[in-house]
Amino acid sequence: MYRRTSRTDLARIGQVLAGLTYPAAKWQIIAHADHYGADSLSAAQLWSLPVGTYPDLTAIGVALGLLPRPRPGYRQQPRVQAAAADQPRDVDA
Repeated sequence: MYRRTSRTDLARIGQVLAGLTYPAAKWQIIAHADHYGADSLSAAQLWSLPVGTYPDLTAIGVALGLLPRPRPGYRQQPRVQAAAADQPRDVDA
C-alpha cells in the first residue's frame, strides 16, 4: 500500500518539475508538468495552485500546503550559499 505524506507529495512534485526554470508562472508550471507527462494527482495539485509567479519549488510546496509557511521576519539563507561560506578561502599574497 502506498502511503501519501507531505514529504512524498513534494518529492513527486519536485520530480515532475525537474528542469523547470524559475521564477515560473502557474501556466508555465502546468505546461512543464504536462510536457513531463505528470500523473493525474500531480496535475490536479498543480492546477489547484493560486495564479501567480513562484520563485522556487519551496514556494510551490507552501502554496500547496505541503510545507509550512515561513515565519514573518525569518529569512532563510540558501543552502548552497551557506555551505560556500563555510569553505576556507584561498588568498593570494
